[in-house]
Amino acid sequence: MKRLIWIFSFFSIIAILAFVFVSCAGNQAGGYSEEGMYPGEELPDDQVAGSSEEDEVLRLLGIVDEDEPPAEKPVTEQQDDQQVLRSEIGRLENEVTEKDQELANLRQELEQKEQTIQQKEQALATARSSSAPAYPMPTGSSFKSRYDEGLRLYNSRRYNEAIAVFDQLLATDSNNSLSDNCQYWKGECYYGMGNYEQAALEFQKVFAFLNSNKYDDAQLKLGLCYMQLNNYERAKMEFNKLLQEYPASEYAGRARSYLNGL
Repeated sequence: MKRLIWIFSFFSIIAILAFVFVSCAGNQAGGYSEEGMYPGEELPDDQVAGSSEEDEVLRLLGIVDEDEPPAEKPVTEQQDDQQVLRSEIGRLENEVTEKDQELANLRQELEQKEQTIQQKEQALATARSSSAPAYPMPTGSSFKSRYDEGLRLYNSRRYNEAIAVFDQLLATDSNNSLSDNCQYWKGECYYGMGNYEQAALEFQKVFAFLNSNKYDDAQLKLGLCYMQLNNYERAKMEFNKLLQEYPASEYAGRARSYLNGL
């Protein structure tokens, strides 16, 4: 098969060379060539036809003049392409502008919501700070009588009212001999309400009082708070601290019992 293709190509080239030779001979016999034409003269029809046939033969054989520049699009087609490109660019610019505007609107809405949240938080904090105590204390009563009233409210499980009483007592005299007890019973109130995190904070404040008789009580309750919060490692640490710092405490046995169960 390859040999047949080679033979066909060989005879095709021979035919082209013969055709070119005959054409050149015709040009010389006529006494002028395409390059030697006078200004205003036109190429004879037979030569135009011959050139076209020669180009067609070269095209069929796959022989193309590489120096020949590619055909350019007509001016009207170029203008149409440019117009389409401009239209597409304009459309994309409009989309970008719309997206920028949407983003600006979302940012503004987010800022407004953040401002609203801040205002509500400030209003809530103001309301909490200015709220009246749940259990107003009678005037002229002693610290001890009011303390006993707080304990009575605690034993009646009126925890919020008891907390208000103890808070008033601590605000009145934080150096009273019963102030550390007020702080301790605040922790017991929160523990009774099931708010173990706040209870732990209140029990921790007991250690800020000097020479309190509630240290070991508060230490035991710290361990119990962390047990209720399922923080058993912290609970073990608090019970061990009770045994180390208050080994003679009446709660030492309870602390060991809790440790054995953890």
